[in-house]
Amino acid sequence: MRRFVLPDENAWTLPEAFRARLHPRRGGLPVPDRAVPDDLTGRWHAWTASEEAVKIQHRRSERAARLDPALEALAADYGRAPSADPLAAAAAALTTGSRWGAATDLLADLWVAAGGAEFAARVVGEMAGLIATGALWSVEPGPDAKYERLWRGEDKDVLYTFACAVRIRLAEADDDSYARACDVLAGYRSTPVQRIVTSYLAPTRVDWVDEDCASAEAWAADTSGGEARVWGDHRQLSGILLLSASTVRHLELLHGHIGGSMFPFEMHGEVGTVLDGVGPDAAPVLFSPFYRNMLRLIDSDTTFSLRERVGADGLRLLAAVPTDDAFRLLCREAIGTPRVRVGALLKSKALTRFPVRALRILTELETAAPVLRVEYGREHEANPYESAIYTDLLGAHLLTEPRLLPAVASALPESVRARAQRIVDSGGAGIGTGWLALLDQRYGSCRLDGADEEKRLVGALAALPTEEAFGALVDRLDRKYVRPALLTAAGRDPGLALRVLAAKPGEAAGELLRNHVLAHPGAVADTLPLLDAEARARVEAVAGPAPSAGSTPPPLAVAPRTALPEWLVVPALPAVRLRDGDVLSQDAVRALCGLLAASKIAKAHPAVADVVALCERADLAALAWAVFTQWQAAQYPAKSGLAMVALALFGDDDTVPALTSLFPDWATGSSMRVRTGMDVLAAIGTDTALTHLYRLARKAKTAGFRRFAQERLDDVAAARGLEAAQLADRIVPDLGLDADGGMTLDYGPRRFTARLDERLQPWIADVHGTRLARLPRPAATDDADLAADAARRFAALRKDAKAVASERIRAIEEAMVTGRRWTAAEFHSLFLRHPLMWHLTHRLLWATFDGEDRVVTTFRVAEDRTLADVDDKTTTLDPAATVGLPHPWHLGGDSAVWGQIFADYAIIQPFPQLGRERVTLPDTVAGMPTTSASLFALSARGWQFAPGHQALLRDWPGGLTVEVAFSPGYHWQSTDLPQRLDGLEVRTADGTPAPGGPSALGPIALSEVARDVRWLAG
Repeated sequence: MRRFVLPDENAWTLPEAFRARLHPRRGGLPVPDRAVPDDLTGRWHAWTASEEAVKIQHRRSERAARLDPALEALAADYGRAPSADPLAAAAAALTTGSRWGAATDLLADLWVAAGGAEFAARVVGEMAGLIATGALWSVEPGPDAKYERLWRGEDKDVLYTFACAVRIRLAEADDDSYARACDVLAGYRSTPVQRIVTSYLAPTRVDWVDEDCASAEAWAADTSGGEARVWGDHRQLSGILLLSASTVRHLELLHGHIGGSMFPFEMHGEVGTVLDGVGPDAAPVLFSPFYRNMLRLIDSDTTFSLRERVGADGLRLLAAVPTDDAFRLLCREAIGTPRVRVGALLKSKALTRFPVRALRILTELETAAPVLRVEYGREHEANPYESAIYTDLLGAHLLTEPRLLPAVASALPESVRARAQRIVDSGGAGIGTGWLALLDQRYGSCRLDGADEEKRLVGALAALPTEEAFGALVDRLDRKYVRPALLTAAGRDPGLALRVLAAKPGEAAGELLRNHVLAHPGAVADTLPLLDAEARARVEAVAGPAPSAGSTPPPLAVAPRTALPEWLVVPALPAVRLRDGDVLSQDAVRALCGLLAASKIAKAHPAVADVVALCERADLAALAWAVFTQWQAAQYPAKSGLAMVALALFGDDDTVPALTSLFPDWATGSSMRVRTGMDVLAAIGTDTALTHLYRLARKAKTAGFRRFAQERLDDVAAARGLEAAQLADRIVPDLGLDADGGMTLDYGPRRFTARLDERLQPWIADVHGTRLARLPRPAATDDADLAADAARRFAALRKDAKAVASERIRAIEEAMVTGRRWTAAEFHSLFLRHPLMWHLTHRLLWATFDGEDRVVTTFRVAEDRTLADVDDKTTTLDPAATVGLPHPWHLGGDSAVWGQIFADYAIIQPFPQLGRERVTLPDTVAGMPTTSASLFALSARGWQFAPGHQALLRDWPGGLTVEVAFSPGYHWQSTDLPQRLDGLEVRTADGTPAPGGPSALGPIALSEVARDVRWLAG
């Protein structure tokens, strides 16, 4: 049992998420170390010549504004040679800076280097004076004068940016420098803008902050600056007074009188800054509707009606604040709402951090008035289960840590102590009923706030150490997340789980009971005598006879004992036979599972290979699938990769289709599981596994999945010393066809033969070779079982052939146009003798090539699989020959001769080869019309869309890429949008134009590109 120690409930630490981009103050949280670069003047001169500085100057020059000549000259002088003149530095900063500019830190460091922190403070004071008076520039009359308030707002933002940088340097300055800086700032408090800025720079001057917060209401109503300056004066800038606050009174004075324009993004540093200055007592005020909206503590990602509720980061902050008000607000925000977030409350660890406070506040809220909500003009409870949920939280808090109440009882008020004691004395009776009611509300107006909330609430129910809660979850076993939570709870208290399961009728509970009995024999022995006769009989019925002893081979006898996941029931796994006829003992199977748990998909434990050598391979595959199905039944707990590792190391061809059939369901919410599944296919590595992986690389639902599958294929190919296309050649399945490329379908008295046409589509012939329209229905005289099996095999052939056909036909056509070649041995094994590829092979013209890729001989494959030349005479293939598919460009005058031969034999080719056009590229393609549908179709024929979908790309041998640009661009929602070709360019591997332009492609590639362009143009 873990050690029980009561925490200090008054300790306060600002959460890390609210420390980023903090505005530091003296005496507050430590200022992060900051390195000051060398040669600040040189860096400043380099920056003024940078592209960013030029852009800023250009943007300012486009303003219809006239700079004050004297200030313009001062700024220019400072730009050329930084001086100790604060007004010149201020003018330079305002004319060269931007809110997000890189010059801010550089100039601030330059100021400190020139005259210390007090000089930097003086410069910002001068900047504030220029902003307040508008003396830096004036608007020129004209239509653009209407943008004055925008420009004033930009200057105000620049002032704030530099003030932020100088505040950091004041916070890290020594005491004397800081005191001198405050004396300097005291002289810059003559206008509201200057007062706000000085209070921001020196928040320790609480007298200034008191005075300015008290003036906030009047400043908000002060319109003396006019509409033109509304975005650039105190009316907007007053928001940063919030970052100077050091008391709750400051927050109250600012409430409703400052704007949030200074905090346009969700940056929690502002919230952290207030808490750093005021302390945890600020939290309830910051979570008032006014401040939570201004500081982006709301849940902006949810529906409109809930958009002003506290967001997830806000809940985590409240959970860290050590005050009763914060804990009470946390509970109300999580529970007193139509979208209940019990899980978020539990995840925040507030009950663990403040155990005594939780007892007090939850007891109070049990009987408090519920949160009310106005909807459609009527007032009603936001959550009708609110009180019951507080009761459940209180009960869970006490029951899951029984040492809590005795340890804190003396510190509790009498009413709280009595309420807690009643819950403990009752054994938790009724605890969890509010959670269960909420769990069952799936579509009502009040329900859990999403799937993660449901998962955490189920886990909380399973953690209750009561038979009532466990039984209620068993009754909801079909619900998502319940089974894994029950398995965890059963492992924590096997006796309790056995008592509940033994009393529950039904098939689902019976399956859980069986697994539980097998997994926890010790608990069965201890608990069985305590059960009533009916429950005892149910347990004894599922326990069954003791397993046979079996043996433990040496590799498993010495294997390390690795902890197994709680969902794995080893006694329920199938037996594994040894090759000597014996079987593995239960201890050996458990040790084997331990080896799997200690392995990874790509790296098995060294002892696994020894076990594989001793065991029947099929039994290991069955064991792996059984482990996987247990993991699946437990709803795929993510903590253990044991199941996927088992499939990777022991899976076989039967595993592959069963696994890949799950990918579509996983793809919608478990993409990582799909990727792991692809890793498993690559690890299994059989032709069947790689064929499925190849299919995923071409046909997977998303580009990410297709890319990942291709990467796995590339890894396998590299490991075998092959290119991806060569690997694809070697993993073409035979689909159950015989050596002649057919499939016999046996009905008993009758037989039929399935064959494939030129498109690899199956068709049926009877015993006389007559083609039938379809597979005949079984007759009364046929063998029903054989006929049913034949129908299943033919259906599988049709399905698999459809999947393989387009891939292989496209690959072979691609091989012809890109010039892929095979050895004579590869031609025989991959094409001539392959049951499936034979159907394509004899419908194509083949050739042998010399070392310079010139045609030596051409031939076709006859029906008897002999080779015939152009004179239709039998020929043979030299074992040293290089074989490929000739393009019409190779054939010259023989093209017509071969075309006639194929016509005479009525050979239909799977794609245009002999009749393929040799096309010339036009002088220009610019201006040719096309359609979005044609562009999309071409993307499936070897081309791919470029980023931005305004060009198609195709790679060719030799590192060349062809780009066909078009406009206005393809979009999947506008497939009818007309398009226009804008040009064609050939580039080398480094992206530069290829010398010679399109002619660099060579005649075949050039003809193919021209053919596709002509097709695009219709």
